[in-house]
Amino acid sequence: MKKTYLPILLSLFLGFSCTSKEQEVQRISDPTYQIVSDSIYTRMPGKILYQDGIVFWEDPTAFDNFMHAIDVRKKTEIAAFANKGEGPYDFTAPLVSLSPKGGFYLTDLNKPLEILYLWNPADSTFVSDARKIQNHNRNVTRMLHLNESQVLHHCPMNDKLFLLYTDDVAGTSFGDRPIQDEMNNPYDVFQGNVEYNPDRKELVYSALSFPYIAVFNGEKDWALKTEVKGHYDYRINEGDLRFSPDTQRGVAMEMALTQDYIVLLQRDTQVEGTIDNKERGRSMKSLPHSLFVYDYNLKLTKIINMPFPMLRLCGDVKTNTVYAMAINPEFELISMDL
Repeated sequence: MKKTYLPILLSLFLGFSCTSKEQEVQRISDPTYQIVSDSIYTRMPGKILYQDGIVFWEDPTAFDNFMHAIDVRKKTEIAAFANKGEGPYDFTAPLVSLSPKGGFYLTDLNKPLEILYLWNPADSTFVSDARKIQNHNRNVTRMLHLNESQVLHHCPMNDKLFLLYTDDVAGTSFGDRPIQDEMNNPYDVFQGNVEYNPDRKELVYSALSFPYIAVFNGEKDWALKTEVKGHYDYRINEGDLRFSPDTQRGVAMEMALTQDYIVLLQRDTQVEGTIDNKERGRSMKSLPHSLFVYDYNLKLTKIINMPFPMLRLCGDVKTNTVYAMAINPEFELISMDL
């Protein structure tokens, strides 16, 4: 059996126990927040992203107009667009990302199609621009457009977690796996949330299957800046890595970046109690209620305990506003200034 841990930061990252360090952490139990929209009609909202006053949210259960755009200032939906299907400009396995110059990308994992949607305020519509991409990779789980020419792929199957394309040509690979054992199932083990702050030139990765978070510096050839490893036990069984039952899965199930903070959606066990891994994800009631707010050195600064569970997060890297898809008791898009 393998065991990996970082004793000093363990309790801060997971909230599993009290330490003197936690006395420095601000706890907020009655936070001020705003309802941006209470008209989120879906069985399960997917990825949400913020840019230039618009929150985009995906409805993975819909086929027609599965992408939605909400004007956060007017607090109203301004557009619904993009379809799933077999047409030349339809999507079968869409992957969402933002354009650094404005606009919204949809990329199809099953075919070399990418469409940039640009908001045209003059006639209140999205204008689409489709192209055939050369760097088509079906094993990508997250995609980030860092600038006009560079696209970053999160590739959990690879020996390095990240692959950087420049003008459709594969280049830099970086990001050592936090678990180095040989295994047959790295795709399952190393999937996670990946976000980029273009002003700080920093990339943040948080694993979904075990407690791990890392920050990489793009100005220093994507060197590892800092990382936090929580406690996890595992073994290799017939070539597959299997975590022990007491390893908390999805500790940080969602992540958002703001100007000064990394925000993780996770369970504050001191307030919310623990939940068995078998019950996790079976109902909305099992979702966490708390936002753990870190600086970019991964120092925990505050814990915000919300009165309701949350499912999705996104942030504004120009300010310290975070947006969350809350269940209150129906789906609502809320905002909060950190």
